[in-house]
Amino acid sequence: MARCATEGEVLDAAIRLLARREYSAAELRRKLEAKTDHAAWIDAAIERVQSLGYQSDCRYTESFIRYAVSQGKGPVWIRYQLQHKGLCEQLVSQQLADADVDWDQLAMETLARRFTHAGTDAKERAKQYRLLSGRGFNPDSVRKAMESLPEIMCD
Repeated sequence: MARCATEGEVLDAAIRLLARREYSAAELRRKLEAKTDHAAWIDAAIERVQSLGYQSDCRYTESFIRYAVSQGKGPVWIRYQLQHKGLCEQLVSQQLADADVDWDQLAMETLARRFTHAGTDAKERAKQYRLLSGRGFNPDSVRKAMESLPEIMCD
């Protein structure tokens, strides 16, 4: 990997990275830190790409939430992933609240895609619970989804 020797090269590297996909500012910072030791250049590059509209944590968060929902992920999983990517709790909470998602319905759909019937024994019910919990649904959504599974299949 080529090291950046000038401030302009750091900016070019940031633009090239953002041309491929969205990054949070924290992710972009980590990528650029691998290319240079000049923190001031990195700060300037990130500020510049944000002012140009090439990078936006808000847009990144919205996009990530849409993708995760399409994959059947719940709000707990999404929150964890976004915070791990360096996004602040306040932004994540706001974007999750603004997302037009019925988390209970998504949990039901996710469960119905994987299981054709309600669990008849404790082992099967535990499997269903683990599936939804592992995908980041809160316990209330999991319970509602598990209770509604037979109703989904009857419609």
